[in-house]
Order: sequence, then C-alpha cells, then structure tokens
Amino acid sequence: MNRTTFRNTVLGIGATAAALALGYFGVQQLGRNNMFTIAAAVGGAGAISYVLQKPNQPQAPSNQPEPQPTPMKTQRKGKKS
Repeated sequence: MNRTTFRNTVLGIGATAAALALGYFGVQQLGRNNMFTIAAAVGGAGAISYVLQKPNQPQAPSNQPEPQPTPMKTQRKGKKS
C-alpha cells in the first residue's frame, strides 16, 4: 500500500466518522424529518454533480462491423535427415 492510498483510506474513514457524528448530533438539534430532508438534498446534489461531471466517451460507429483479424499462417520446420 503506497502513501497516497493510505492517506485516502484514512481521510475516507475520517470523513465517514465526521458524517455520522454530524448526523447524530444534527438529529438531536434539528429533528428527524429535517435531517432526512437535508440527507436527500445532499444525495441529490451528489448524484447531479456525478452525472454532470461524467466524461463523455467516444462512441464507435455502429453501422459498420469491426474487421476480424486474419489468422497468421505458420510454417512448420520439417525434420532434416
């Protein structure tokens, strides 16, 4: 495991713990229904940003089939006597 992977793992665990703590204390302060609304809004914003930032992949033309590779013929070396 290299340094970047380790750092990202630690940051991911820390972010998850922070999100759980924020949700736990947020429910006590704001109420359950408000926290559900906030969670739905954040999830929707994340889904929208994922769709908008998704890179466009070039599409191959579908009207022409791909050419099949031609098999190479090999010559067998015979026994010399």
